[in-house]
Amino acid sequence: MNKKMVVLTLVLATLLVIMPACKKKAPGRLSGESALAMVPDGAIMVLNFDFLKFSDLALFDKMLKDDWKKEGGPGKVFANYPDFVQKTGIDLKKDVYSVTAGIYGELGGAEPQMVALVNLKYDKEKVLGLLRQNSVIVAEDNYHGLGLYTLKGEESDKDGLRTLSQEGSKKEARLVFLTPYAVAIGTEAQVKLAVDLAQGSGTSILKNGAMMKYVDKLKKDTMLWLAIGTIPDKYKNAPAGGMMPVDLSKAEAFIGQVDYKGKTFSGKFQLLSNNEAGNKQVVDMLNGLKALGAMGSAKEPELGQLLNAIQLNASADAITLAFSLPEELMNKLSDKAKDKAKGMMPPAAPAEGVAQQ
Repeated sequence: MNKKMVVLTLVLATLLVIMPACKKKAPGRLSGESALAMVPDGAIMVLNFDFLKFSDLALFDKMLKDDWKKEGGPGKVFANYPDFVQKTGIDLKKDVYSVTAGIYGELGGAEPQMVALVNLKYDKEKVLGLLRQNSVIVAEDNYHGLGLYTLKGEESDKDGLRTLSQEGSKKEARLVFLTPYAVAIGTEAQVKLAVDLAQGSGTSILKNGAMMKYVDKLKKDTMLWLAIGTIPDKYKNAPAGGMMPVDLSKAEAFIGQVDYKGKTFSGKFQLLSNNEAGNKQVVDMLNGLKALGAMGSAKEPELGQLLNAIQLNASADAITLAFSLPEELMNKLSDKAKDKAKGMMPPAAPAEGVAQQ
């Protein structure tokens, strides 16, 4: 074999090793930084959800099957999942890439503000037509040359609860088709700021050093990551005393990430706090509760497995919760939770005209 053939063979062998590890990037898929560049500054919480990774799970397929069985059928917007794909032009298994969001205002406050940047492959006219056809859009405006659509709020239910206010409330959701591969949805002020950023003006969360120092601690290639840059005083300054007093006075931020590899969910969450004694106190309390739970897991072996998979540790600057859970265990826990939820549901009212026994 001459030298040229040796070199060619080595190059081909190298490519065969490298290529399986280098997946072709989906057209239009945004990098994490590109998505964050459209999240306005001022967010108290930032998160990113890799939807493609999630859609690969057997759990996702099961959710789709169960949800369509309950929600689909005659008279519904979508009869089944293939009908959803046909009408929207979006296959959730391959066309939705990620969701990057910013939450604004006070954590746990009464009127949260937010914006979510959905990175996906979509047909704008098809989606818009479907929303109009089903009266989901209640108003249409123009902002910097883009359509700004107001989405119908949910009506009050029989208990007087609602998730989105109506009649011009600031909490009504707005929708903008930012680019051929990005849609923004959220409260009006934040959606408009996202439009500004997409068009080259404004300040994104990337410029916020105080928040990004926490975001930069996270692995960005995981299925989910999040960062809360400020812990509200109402959580830090909880009244002393009580059965289980804890010291969170020096808590400054909360970060976390979850991933799925090799049929296993793994993750790590950290409360960042420069308080070694206080951190140890919290972890000792949580480990005590964990031990109590383990004592009662004889009849619930899955609960025992779950507790054993959770590790709690304290250091001088953080409280850390780490876990590693097999997908099979997660499926069992999900099924048991659904069974218990069914048992707690009140019996259905008899159909009108049907005599009661």
